[in-house]
Amino acid sequence: MIDNPSPYDWKELQQSVHRLFSEIGLTSEVEKKVKTPRGEVEIDVWAIDENSVDKICYVVECKNWSTAVPQTVVHSFTTVMHETGGNIGFIVTKAGLQSGAKDYLKNTNIIGMTYLQLQDRYIELWWKKCFMLKIGSSVDTLVQYVEPINSRRERFLKALPDKKQKQYANLLQRYRKFGMLMALLVFPMHPSKFDIPAPDDIDSFKKQLRFELGDEFAFKSEYYRDLADEICLKIDDVTKQFNNLFGSNIFY
Repeated sequence: MIDNPSPYDWKELQQSVHRLFSEIGLTSEVEKKVKTPRGEVEIDVWAIDENSVDKICYVVECKNWSTAVPQTVVHSFTTVMHETGGNIGFIVTKAGLQSGAKDYLKNTNIIGMTYLQLQDRYIELWWKKCFMLKIGSSVDTLVQYVEPINSRRERFLKALPDKKQKQYANLLQRYRKFGMLMALLVFPMHPSKFDIPAPDDIDSFKKQLRFELGDEFAFKSEYYRDLADEICLKIDDVTKQFNNLFGSNIFY
């Protein structure tokens, strides 16, 4: 899961959907006011895919109710979709839709789903657009410290006293695999000797990282968004160790 599938209230649900859409590359707004023939309406989440040829518009209604959403809500939302020109509609719920509401949505451009189902729908795109980009922007310097060949690093390394060269060798032994594995996450090479699970099972993913890297890399996060932040903090910590050894970031 990308994040907590059970937001505390509708406001948190609304913000969670908005954040997810923003992270996959959509231009997203919350509580968007749109003029219609019946007057102004407020849309919980309004998003546009600016990169699509037809500027696809997503309209989202968030219902964090403990009971299933009835057909009357679906009727009202269908009218909003029609009058605002939405291309794809989502009714994101906590407890799902009543059977009549589900039947009503058949053969429409509106989909009823929980926030967990919305995450599952976009996990692969989010992984590429958010998780991998976040890791990639963090790991660049570390990769240059640990990659097999780097002429700039070698020049600076030769200028260090023997004691610090030995310290570098120790850091390299400890963190080379971590740095290179993070690089492979962002820029996968085929075939890869690292067997990283698809991003649908965070426990398997963390278990594999720990198996490949050791107990120092036993990450604790329950959700992928938090895990990305946790990994980036680790990358930053390791990078600082190399920077401190050389006296500065030698690549900038």
